[in-house]
Amino acid sequence: MPKYKIQLKQGKRTIVAHGEFKSVQSVLNHYNRISTMKVSEISKIEYEDTTTPPVDDFNYRSQFKGIIKNDENRISKQVIFNNIKSNINEQDIYNSCISNMEIDNHMIDSMSCSLFKK
Repeated sequence: MPKYKIQLKQGKRTIVAHGEFKSVQSVLNHYNRISTMKVSEISKIEYEDTTTPPVDDFNYRSQFKGIIKNDENRISKQVIFNNIKSNINEQDIYNSCISNMEIDNHMIDSMSCSLFKK
């Protein structure tokens, strides 16, 4: 059975639940029947690593912020990445964004306003 991450909201409170359900409709049916909270988001978990995470040695830059753009359609999006390897620079991040990301199904042409936070 597929695994889902479900975001539920009521008032100012937001919680995230996880579960195995038959379908997205089954998730909605379940929470609409048993809970007063509103289902605001359902994500199918495509990948889950259950191995032990690495020890935090603080050998990284804590955050990178930048704006990726598609020049033809004049659309842009802010990206934020955490715990950047210390040997990675802005060009490496830009190349990875071009290879692995899109903005509204359009390729990335450029990146601007990049900032590393220590």
